[in-house]
Amino acid sequence: MTTTDEKYIIRSLASTPEERGVCGWRKTLISHDDTPVANVSHLRIDDSKKHYHREMTEFYYVLSGGGTIWLDGETREITAGDLVVIKPGTWHTSDGVMDVLILGVPAGEQTDIWFA
Repeated sequence: MTTTDEKYIIRSLASTPEERGVCGWRKTLISHDDTPVANVSHLRIDDSKKHYHREMTEFYYVLSGGGTIWLDGETREITAGDLVVIKPGTWHTSDGVMDVLILGVPAGEQTDIWFA
């Protein structure tokens, strides 16, 4: 279900389609089409690919599960309740069984992804 008004958007995770993304299975809740300010996605980590963003800062909040995140060659353990702020230009990928809420500022979920 999505409710849209000039002043707000209400979108249900349950009715948002899931699609394959760079880091796993993504449900895009807010995209650049909704607002250029930020994108918001629910992500199930699966076969994440190493990448970086030139302009977008990612706020990576672990909702459930855990695993590792690789940031510019350094591996860190992360678990439910952890927040990782990934600044532009930081190579990153992750591994494990986890659900993550991703906030990207500014919105760049489709256009600001760069690979080796």
